[in-house]
Amino acid sequence: MMMAIAAAGCGNPQGVTVQDPVRQEGQKEDTAQLPPETKEDVLDKFKLIVSQAKDAGEVVQFLDTHLPEVTQKQADQLFLELEDFYDRYLPSLNDNFATMLSKPETSQKMNEVGYPININNIKGDDTLKQWLLDQQAGGLALGNTEGEFFWKVDYKALQKYDKYVSNDIRSYQALKSEEAEKSYFEDGTIAITREKLGDRIMKAELYLTENPEGLKAKEVLQMYKDYLHAYLTDFRYDAIDDRTLKLLPAVKKSFQTFVNTHPDAKTTVIVQKYLNVINNNKDVIYEKGTNSIQGPLKKDIQSFWDSLNNEVDSLFVA
Repeated sequence: MMMAIAAAGCGNPQGVTVQDPVRQEGQKEDTAQLPPETKEDVLDKFKLIVSQAKDAGEVVQFLDTHLPEVTQKQADQLFLELEDFYDRYLPSLNDNFATMLSKPETSQKMNEVGYPININNIKGDDTLKQWLLDQQAGGLALGNTEGEFFWKVDYKALQKYDKYVSNDIRSYQALKSEEAEKSYFEDGTIAITREKLGDRIMKAELYLTENPEGLKAKEVLQMYKDYLHAYLTDFRYDAIDDRTLKLLPAVKKSFQTFVNTHPDAKTTVIVQKYLNVINNNKDVIYEKGTNSIQGPLKKDIQSFWDSLNNEVDSLFVA
């Protein structure tokens, strides 16, 4: 891979409730009926593939071939191994990609992908275009943050495996797909509406309540906490009246609407507690500062923010 990428640098590179699907033809549940190699060897073979793979395409091609042959439990394990592979593979791929982009001719060509990103927009450098398409075929998506290109896992593309994996992994995939398509947090503030962020919070809650011992429960719990912190405490640009230091009515209304829309949700317990604290302060969030308009948080608001993780753990962690 290093050789191919070095050449590239010169402009010549090579409510989430998912029902169990009808079992696909060719996907067996009884391991006694499986060919011998799918009983014990597929996971070992996959681990060998990922340890030797020169690019992600080899790994995805193996899954495309073998997932229809294995049980749901085996498919889950293969998916987890795929994620582990990406965790190991992406840092070096992106380091080498950055080296490619340090070449002016490559950097200039990359600007042709446009927005939304479309690799096929590249003209006059079929080798670069093909290398980019090969990464895409390996389950990766090209991202761009503040003009910097990078590779990330394309969870939306990986949803093609949903028919083989369990509800646990499918629900997790749905969450990751939504986040991969549009991050909730960019440039230091919420990048989607609070209403949409509230929807993501509820999808994460649904995963956690349906899969308390799920394969991805720990990761989804962290996603849930990140979403909730942003939803309740991100007041940087658009939530506070600079003159009164009060929470803007529209933001408070979004909290009230959440409570009314999801009366039985665990998250509602937390949001309602916060509304009670806000009401006790007559909507004032910050103290007045001495040398600036905005001072520190009101004492009980700060206390609530500090206790947020413990509140979550009391509801979701046994």
